[in-house]
Amino acid sequence: MTTGKPLDLRLLPAALAAWAAALMAVHLPWESAVRLGWGFLGAATLLSLGAGLVTRLLAHPATLHALLCCVVVAVVALQAGTDARAHALSGWMQAVQGDAPVTVTLRISGQPELLDTPGFGGEARIMAHGVVETASMPGEPLPVPVGAPVVMIQDAPADFDLLPPDESAPAPGEAANEKPAGDPAEGPAGDLAGDPAEGSVEVSAGKPAAPRLPLITGQRYQGLVKLSPTDPGQRETAVLFPSGAELERLPADPRAEFTEIFNGLRSATAAASSHAVGDAPGLLPGLILGDRTHQDQEVREAMRAAGLSHLTAVSGANCALVMGALIGIVRLLRAPRWMTVPVALIGLVLFVLLVHPEPSVIRAGVMGSIAAVSLFAGRGRAAFSLLCVCVIGLLVFDPFYAMEPAFQLSAAATAGIVVIGTRIRERLERFLPVVLAAPLALAFSAQLFVTPVLLPLSAAVNTYAVPANVLAAPFVPFITVPGTFAAVISTTLPWLAVPILWCCGLAAACLGLIGRAAAGFPQATAPWPEGWVGWGLVVLYVFAALVLAWGLVDRFRYWHMVLLAGAAAAMLALVLPVTALAPSRGLDHWRVALCDVGQGDMLVIRTQESAGVVVDAGEDPLLADQCLEKLGLDTVEALVLTHEHSDHYGGTAGVIEDRAPGTVLHAGSADWDVDAEVESVAELPASVPVYRPQAGEVFEFTRELRVRLTVWVAEAHHAEANDNSLVALFEIADPQLPVGQIGAVSHPLRLLAMGDMEEAATASLLRRDGVPPGVHLLKVAHHGAANGGTELLEATRPAAALIGVGQDNSYGHPSAEIIRTLEAVGASVYRTDLHGTVAFSLGPNGLEAMELR
Repeated sequence: MTTGKPLDLRLLPAALAAWAAALMAVHLPWESAVRLGWGFLGAATLLSLGAGLVTRLLAHPATLHALLCCVVVAVVALQAGTDARAHALSGWMQAVQGDAPVTVTLRISGQPELLDTPGFGGEARIMAHGVVETASMPGEPLPVPVGAPVVMIQDAPADFDLLPPDESAPAPGEAANEKPAGDPAEGPAGDLAGDPAEGSVEVSAGKPAAPRLPLITGQRYQGLVKLSPTDPGQRETAVLFPSGAELERLPADPRAEFTEIFNGLRSATAAASSHAVGDAPGLLPGLILGDRTHQDQEVREAMRAAGLSHLTAVSGANCALVMGALIGIVRLLRAPRWMTVPVALIGLVLFVLLVHPEPSVIRAGVMGSIAAVSLFAGRGRAAFSLLCVCVIGLLVFDPFYAMEPAFQLSAAATAGIVVIGTRIRERLERFLPVVLAAPLALAFSAQLFVTPVLLPLSAAVNTYAVPANVLAAPFVPFITVPGTFAAVISTTLPWLAVPILWCCGLAAACLGLIGRAAAGFPQATAPWPEGWVGWGLVVLYVFAALVLAWGLVDRFRYWHMVLLAGAAAAMLALVLPVTALAPSRGLDHWRVALCDVGQGDMLVIRTQESAGVVVDAGEDPLLADQCLEKLGLDTVEALVLTHEHSDHYGGTAGVIEDRAPGTVLHAGSADWDVDAEVESVAELPASVPVYRPQAGEVFEFTRELRVRLTVWVAEAHHAEANDNSLVALFEIADPQLPVGQIGAVSHPLRLLAMGDMEEAATASLLRRDGVPPGVHLLKVAHHGAANGGTELLEATRPAAALIGVGQDNSYGHPSAEIIRTLEAVGASVYRTDLHGTVAFSLGPNGLEAMELR
């Protein structure tokens, strides 16, 4: 856009109407979505008939806008309803809601990913998006066509290994992989935070190997799976877990063979990138092809904290740079002007196929083409209309785009580039060469418009995202454009691809340094305030962004400067509070607390400023309430009652009085009736779920701190009630801590709470499931009694051991043998009879304990 040429906003109402219709339709039952679509189609018909009676009214812009909006809403709603109807009539949705496993034929449509955290037993887990082509439904003699998008999660095979990048996928025509796909994964799906799978090999002069994933993009698999429903509004209809036997890879069909051509290019690109310097071997495949499987957890978290993680996923910026390079080549060759669009579009299609045509990539390609037209071809005024057309088209093609934060951010970034990108580029070209001015304009204009959308979606703001992106912007073109060319020739001219990618690696290594440096600064991720304060800051930022855009396009006025100064001061106060400059490690920074409730157990795991998860409640309600008051906890997100002994549940009333929990989880013997024996739980409102979880279930609390509760065991058949205890592993991460420190997202603090489980049951559990990796805090079983055994203590070797025990108790707890074993393995022992309530925080040197008398 340039001064004197206003944007063409005529299609904006239709685009907004399409977005609103999509948001509504994907949450409605298919019958309601179809009725909504037909209703608006009828309204459009009546409007056109009524307006046709008056010729002037039909030609009025308001009438045309209303008619277009009605038609767009109708088409989007009918598309969403029709797809959902097809899934329902095929019997697929009934199968998803049922408990019986189903035999499916599945095609992997997205790039498989190795999940950040292994399973509870330490096994690697793999996730991939796919489409169920057929399924064997109950009562149907033949498989039924389905066409439903799903997420597949499975354990890696027992012999899962790490191979060099060039071996991570078979070449076209290679025989199917015969290795087993592993046992079925238990529990709900999710991206598990934590340490990467252990074990790696070295290739290419010390460069880390890439994991060979047993699922391959484009290939078909068949087998028996368990189905878990997804939440309303999600594109994926179910999460699939293999049931019993491994999934069998089917012979390649023409589509799979075609996809393998591009899989080979991706593998060859990763292999050629392994010779680069610094963090480049892991970053280059992501920067060029959106393949993050070669990055280690430390680099991934550093890029996220710096606000640079979008660079390692295929975004509109990648597509815009590729199209911009092609447009520039056409012009340099002085080819006919009409060739510009066909060459750019053909290049974009091939690029999308290279990085896999997933929904996110298709969206990035469409948005990137608009950015390229605006920034590199100077068509800012027309580009906004094209942006609206693309938004409408994408939502008609797939209404679920409306729910994706990536789509919202992409639309905002493209709008920023279209509205002010050209103007910023023109100003930068006054003192910078064109090759630097255009990328800088792209980064700044996109970041300005993205941030107001990002803030409500995130619990924290990346403090240094703008300077980090501005610093990174000059390096991106020197990676994306030549790197894409190297990827295309990686299988035919590998001797040329390697030096090109090595040169690209120099720029990628610089990006890694920028990410690590920004992530290491204080308040790299600053928590965003909740409530009216947070929304007020969002509104202030939006107004400031609009004023800044206005000033860049036109000219700044005095009141513009006042508003911008106020917004800058507010943001500075948010991201650089006094505590960030001189951090304190007092009570305000506690993460886990062992409560002194006499001869009983009570743990508190903090999830928010004044909220947490409580494990057991001791026997005295007054002591339980006093502990929570001392910790400043006024919200209980979950209450866990490990088993039916009163020294674990007797104080429940003190926990939940005036602090109604979000949920109550319990284990214990099969005949223990929680509602009957725990009166305060029985009096909870019906909206509070009370139930017995199963082993492997995962519960996440992520509003401020990132807390994951994984149920290790919750059995009910043992004759001894102690052995029916719920045993839970907590993983606690603080996004504000620097990468690599204990308690950071890349290295969460791990707490294992053993309830009262005794020695024999514990030994059986260890033989069956192994030891949870990396336990930092251990809540010792049965108050440190001798019958808890020492095998688990020696196997976990925790940094600190927590024992809830009454002073001068008559049971002789804790046992001298238990204390000796803990001291022998190097654990610091904290006992409520000696130390009272103890709160644990995370400092630069690791765990820090504070006694709260």
